[in-house]
Amino acid sequence: MKKTLNLGIAAAVIAVATGISAAATAGAVRAPIKPNGTTCFDGYAYSLDSGNYRYTAHNEQTRKNGKLTHWQVTYVGRQGQVIARKTLNFTANQTVPTYKMTVPQSGYMEGIRHSGSRWWMVRREKQGAKAKRKSFKIKRPIAGDAGFNTLVKQHFAALQSGKTLKFRFVAAGKLSVINLKAFKAGTTTFDGQKAVVFKAELNMFLIHFLVGSLKLTYNPDTHRLLEYRGIGNVHNKQGNTYSVRVDYDPTMPAVARQHGAPAPGCQKTNNNAAS
Repeated sequence: MKKTLNLGIAAAVIAVATGISAAATAGAVRAPIKPNGTTCFDGYAYSLDSGNYRYTAHNEQTRKNGKLTHWQVTYVGRQGQVIARKTLNFTANQTVPTYKMTVPQSGYMEGIRHSGSRWWMVRREKQGAKAKRKSFKIKRPIAGDAGFNTLVKQHFAALQSGKTLKFRFVAAGKLSVINLKAFKAGTTTFDGQKAVVFKAELNMFLIHFLVGSLKLTYNPDTHRLLEYRGIGNVHNKQGNTYSVRVDYDPTMPAVARQHGAPAPGCQKTNNNAAS
């Protein structure tokens, strides 16, 4: 039986501010991770407010010699339709991947690009709009999008011991680099097993951001993410993101199957992320 965590989650704006979301922290596949080749799994998102099923994030991760190189995420909605896509490339940097996320319905796009030593964020509000960009520098510790999960794993022992990790986060959705901190919030049980809870929150005062937190539950032995609670990165009809709980269950829930969720197995992919 899963223990319910009482959370104070930020309003939707923090999702755009940080980019740390269900996909950004995914990696909870419970099947063996292939050191070479592609590992695939699904994350099932439910509304934190109502508990209703919202969408499935189908993940396909490719590794070479144990290192993550590419990651593709397809978000499938309640009618079985693709509501967003994200393609990431980790070959240049393990904690700041280049990536491109698109929302077909609106034409929204965001991402991180790089060429040589130059790095920049890009965002387009809707189809036909001019894309905006802003450059940034790689100053460690730093993370961007799904690289946050890698950063946590790199500092897992320190976080587990009670140390606070202060780092910079590349928030392409806001064309900003912000200061965040991650720390151990406690321990819990998940499916009858011991688990550790880490919390991430803003480490700076930003008048135009609503301050809140995200909570991530990890297996302390395998360092795999078991559950995410916080802002999702899929938009509702009003164009806003909303708070979700994402479970990485190896067995597809009946409600997800009823709504046309994709099978967790690997599909034919194209690992050419923007670089």
